[in-house]
Amino acid sequence: MKKTRPIPIGNCLTRIKFLLLLLLPCLLRADCQRPALLSLGAGTFDTLRPGRRMVQFQAEYKWSASWYGIQPIACVMVTEKGSVYVCAGACYDIFLGRFFVLTPSFAPGIYFKNGGKDLGYPLEFRSSIALAGEFRNKNRLGLQFYHISNASLGYKNPGEESLVVFYSFAFR
Repeated sequence: MKKTRPIPIGNCLTRIKFLLLLLLPCLLRADCQRPALLSLGAGTFDTLRPGRRMVQFQAEYKWSASWYGIQPIACVMVTEKGSVYVCAGACYDIFLGRFFVLTPSFAPGIYFKNGGKDLGYPLEFRSSIALAGEFRNKNRLGLQFYHISNASLGYKNPGEESLVVFYSFAFR
């Protein structure tokens, strides 16, 4: 009798998350109360490794459409050494009082090493948390922390953490 290797649960969960993100646009509906946001930010790449830390810049767009409060996002990040990460995923705003917003998000994407850090695989996953103050005009100023990892799909998985200060412009 031939023995089969068990499928790792982590890989199955990653594939399910990716499939759900692909189906997300089919489930979206307009939500008049949420403006679209264009966020521009700067910060540090590999924040937790002082010897490897470098400057990064990013732009992120959050659509106004939502599905039960879940909104689609797209992001591009560039480091000072030319690495580029392009991703798309979903986020959820949690309002803390009148002026503060906590936003967790998840976004799979493609990483191009160029002259920067080798993350071990082109497919990377970004898990993020952001805390921002929201102004009356719906613009936001905040701080975002995230981890990028290939979920052990590659030959190595060093991961990286980023800390970014951002400003979001609201569009109606």
